Amino acid sequence: MDRKVMRVLLVSGVLLLSMVSLAACTSSSIEQERKVYTREATTEGNFRAKQQGHGLNGTLAKKLTDGFTAKHMKLMNNMFEDDGDGGMSYMYLLNGSARHIVKVHIYRDANIRAARMEEMYGERRENAVLENVMGRTTIRSKGHVSLVYTASGGEKDEYEQDVMQVFQEVLHQIREY
Repeated sequence: MDRKVMRVLLVSGVLLLSMVSLAACTSSSIEQERKVYTREATTEGNFRAKQQGHGLNGTLAKKLTDGFTAKHMKLMNNMFEDDGDGGMSYMYLLNGSARHIVKVHIYRDANIRAARMEEMYGERRENAVLENVMGRTTIRSKGHVSLVYTASGGEKDEYEQDVMQVFQEVLHQIREY
């Protein structure tokens, strides 16, 4: 093969690669534009913000974490769930123990919160204690937020007083969110 043919093949290859790259970029740009116009990008951004603890939920989570840290306790293994209707729930293991679970439920309004709490726990009231042979679940709520502590096994009373103090402090500050 002579140099001219090699040069033509090389230039053709570079040109082909450039066109493929341009098409891929254009396809990606079109997809991003579609997400903006259908508000999908906003929804995805809001969901990522909730995951990362930004916004009002993040402020609440930080207050809760700070309250437990002040009591020399750690909220660990953070898990969260979006209910698909504007509500979020977070679940933590207190000091890493599966016998001590702290849940935070945040809904759009107090009526939805009450209905969902009744679905999950059989209780609509803002303050309730549910006890059975498996353990004790204490619910403290205010407005659109419910804080739930479940202790099981022989350690039901180990953290109860400290957890309730943290819950009370956090719920007292709800009006600031």
